[in-house]
Amino acid sequence: MQFENSIVETKYSLNSRYKNFMKENRDVLVFDLGAKIPIFSHYISKKTNIEHWMAKDFLISHLTNITNAYKQFDARILERMLIEEAEKVQRISKGSVLTNQYLNYCIDNAIINNDTIQVDCNSSVRFLTNPYYDFTKEEYNNRKNIISKIRNKYIGNLKTKDTHKLIYDCISDHDCSLGKITKKSLSDSSKLSLGTVNNYLKSYPVLNVHFNEVRGLSATEKQLARKRYNNTLKLLKIA
Repeated sequence: MQFENSIVETKYSLNSRYKNFMKENRDVLVFDLGAKIPIFSHYISKKTNIEHWMAKDFLISHLTNITNAYKQFDARILERMLIEEAEKVQRISKGSVLTNQYLNYCIDNAIINNDTIQVDCNSSVRFLTNPYYDFTKEEYNNRKNIISKIRNKYIGNLKTKDTHKLIYDCISDHDCSLGKITKKSLSDSSKLSLGTVNNYLKSYPVLNVHFNEVRGLSATEKQLARKRYNNTLKLLKIA
C-alpha cells in the first residue's frame, strides 16, 4: 500500500516485524536490536495533567498522530488503540469538556485523517521483550526485575567491548615520535580515567601484551639502555 507520508517506526511495528523470529525463539526473553532504533511513541504518563482549556486540542492532536504513525496496520487494531487512548486522555483531563460523544467524534475524525501529516520520532528503543516467552510462575512474578537485569547485562557487555576496543586502538595509534607510551599518555589519548586504563590492562592480557610491545617500540635508545642496565642489576642481585 502506498502512502503520501512516510511510515515511521513504532514499538508495535518492530514487534510485528520480528514476530515470527520471536515465536521461533520462545526461550529468549529479551532481544537486543544492537542499537537504539528511533521510534514514535504515543505514551502518556499517568501523572500528566491536562487543563480543561487545552483538552480538546490535545485529544485531536494525540489521536491524529497515532493514526498517522500506525496507518499501515489493520483498521480494527487502530480503532482499539484510539478508543483506549481517548479514554485515557478523558481520565487525566481536568473538567468535563471531553464527553463520550466528543471522544467518538475525534476517533472517527482521526481515522479519516490517517495519512495527512508526517509523524516525527520522539523516542527510541534498543530492546524488545518477547511476548511469546514461556515464563515459569516464579519468573512471571518477578518478570520486571528479570527483564531489567538482562537489559543491564547487555549494556554492560557492550560498554566493556567498546572500552576494550578503544584502548586497543589508542595503543595501536600511538605516535612513537612523541616518545614512550605510558599509562598516563594512554589515559589522555583514550579520554578514560587512569584507573580504568589500569584495570583493563590488568584484566585483559591481550591489551597488556600489546601495550608492552608498543612501549618497547616507542622507547628511546637511552630508555632501552637504562632498562637493560636495570635488568642486569636485578640478575646480579639474584646471583
